Amino acid sequence: MILYSAKWDNTDLNDIWDVSSIGEVIVGLKIIDFLKRESNHKKGLGYRIIFESAVAGTANAIVVIIISRVTQDFMDLNFRYLALFCVCITIFVVGKRDTLYQMAIITGDAISNAHIRIADKIRRCKLLKFEEIGDARIYTTLSDNSEIIFEASRRMSSSASSAVMLFFSFFYIAYLSMTAFWFSVIMICSASIIYLLNQSTILKEFHSYSKHESEYNDSLKHFLSGFKEIKMDNRKSNDILENYLKRISKTSRTMKIGIESRFISNFIFAQIFFYILLGAIVFLLPQVSNITPEVIVQVTAVILFVIGPLGEIVELIPLLTRANMAVDKIEDLELVLEKADDSQFTLDEAPLFSHESINKIELKRLSFIYPEANGQQAFKVGPVDLTINRGELTFIVGGNGSGKTTFLKLLTGLYYPTEGSVFVNDVVINTTNYSHYRALISIIFSDFHLFDRLYGLQDVDNRKINDLLNSMEISEKTTYADGKFTNTNLSTGQRKRLAMCIALMDDKPVYVFDEVAADQDPDFRRRFYEVILTDMKKSGKTIIAATHDDKYFHVADRVLKMDYGKLRENHIL
Repeated sequence: MILYSAKWDNTDLNDIWDVSSIGEVIVGLKIIDFLKRESNHKKGLGYRIIFESAVAGTANAIVVIIISRVTQDFMDLNFRYLALFCVCITIFVVGKRDTLYQMAIITGDAISNAHIRIADKIRRCKLLKFEEIGDARIYTTLSDNSEIIFEASRRMSSSASSAVMLFFSFFYIAYLSMTAFWFSVIMICSASIIYLLNQSTILKEFHSYSKHESEYNDSLKHFLSGFKEIKMDNRKSNDILENYLKRISKTSRTMKIGIESRFISNFIFAQIFFYILLGAIVFLLPQVSNITPEVIVQVTAVILFVIGPLGEIVELIPLLTRANMAVDKIEDLELVLEKADDSQFTLDEAPLFSHESINKIELKRLSFIYPEANGQQAFKVGPVDLTINRGELTFIVGGNGSGKTTFLKLLTGLYYPTEGSVFVNDVVINTTNYSHYRALISIIFSDFHLFDRLYGLQDVDNRKINDLLNSMEISEKTTYADGKFTNTNLSTGQRKRLAMCIALMDDKPVYVFDEVAADQDPDFRRRFYEVILTDMKKSGKTIIAATHDDKYFHVADRVLKMDYGKLRENHIL
């Protein structure tokens, strides 16, 4: 039977069931190219799957023929047919199970290889481009589309044997009666086309419904994320509930019921067609053809068996189209990442490769301009002329939006300058050595990510890291054991302290801190400035810290102020 499925997703649905998409599926399957290209397995395994699918489909068709033949005489037990029936069932089960298993291995390897390669390209991507892409697109592309490919490959493998079974079954019907053959083919093809066209209308309506669902989810996100604010204000609570959640929910409910009604109607049409086909063969076919009752019974038995595999093949068409679209999205993401690769010109033996210290960082006319968005004037940082010597402690101050974080990204090589250059130890920083330059700097941004392990460090000294945890006054909250931190579910201030421990374990010559002292209690804040930073400075570390704590400006060698993207000397201490 043509299966009823209520499984939906947010795939672009406008073109999935268009008649042109059927031609696209038939002409070329990108999913097959994807599996062939990405799989580690030899070409022979693909031939093996095709062969086993053909054998399984043939065995299934023989089962149908046997049952059709046996229906002529139920009284006498035919041991030859029984033995052949058992053998064919065994061949079908073993063959189909093995093809599905082998296809799962191929697909799993292909997806895994693609994911690893994309992850490698992500780490090589320019930060500005990565921020433009957004992690949401990456998550969606890799998770949702990979699942579509997996489902399509499984159904494709299963449908292959069904197609072989249909071929031999209809060949057998043609052998019994050419009239019955053409009668069945015309009716089935007509019903399949009607079914597909109905599904096209349904899924286009669902595309509109999914937009309302996205709007509802956005409102619900605000409702949940802003729970404290909503709890404080009944007017705000009533507004978001009555004018947004309730309104959108009612509209979505009406649309969903309409879609479900159409879907049920199409499902019922498939059921009705099944009975119409059987009724036509039993009642109408004898009136237009000289066909014996025995042949009618045999044809009916075959139709009963082929309608299920036929439905499986019909439903495979839109799934393959979605799979092609999924492959396109993965390849598009990979192409975007590939174009944004900033490591392709890095030279292993470029200047700074072997440097373990930075004696001097010079910024000469360094500036950065964000790409224009929606015709608005882009924000600019610079030009900046600045020299930072080894062992200096420099504070960067300025209001929110003044450009401090952008400047730190520019200083550390995460953003590439629009104009000007960075020099380290009188060596210019360019595409050949930016990676080596960044490797000499440890940075903690205000929106930092806290890792659960000391990635990149080998032979970790557990005593040293736990001593650091103790000095940061968080040893009672977390420890380092079995290669990871036992707890990262900490307060914001504690998370920053733990990030400090990780940074100090890296033992880099340059440290950049973006509001690390924020969210700390007064005692630890004083300790951070007067003890931790001072000790780091005494050990020869170069420190650049963005801060608002004017109470501790005296600790710094100098304080620079960022204002509307311009950096100037604020104090000389």
